[in-house]
Amino acid sequence: MLKSFIQYSIVFTILFFVAKHTHLYFIKDSISFSLGKMYLYHYIFSLGICLFFGYLAFSNILENQLGLIYLAALFLKIIFFVIIFKDVILSETPIPRIERVYMLFPLILFLSVEVLFISRILRRL
Repeated sequence: MLKSFIQYSIVFTILFFVAKHTHLYFIKDSISFSLGKMYLYHYIFSLGICLFFGYLAFSNILENQLGLIYLAALFLKIIFFVIIFKDVILSETPIPRIERVYMLFPLILFLSVEVLFISRILRRL
């Protein structure tokens, strides 16, 4: 269990630093929101979900309902994202299309790694 937790932490931390700095390096335009905070949000939430599911799978708590719990966690992730970044998402000024793509990139990146780890956890059950 500890080995898995360390693996999740290392992978998500490397992904956070490499993706964030690479993404900010290639953006030449100034954007209307803090992309670094969005990367930090997805890093913390995705790592937390993987650690939580690793713990649940190891301790055999709710082992039959882990798939449904993951769907609820994804829903909560989106809800909390909208609540935290409501000034950006729900602002009266429209967000340019390229900035919407910039906003989706961290979500897709962290979600894909998160799904990879969660699928490994669920396969082990």
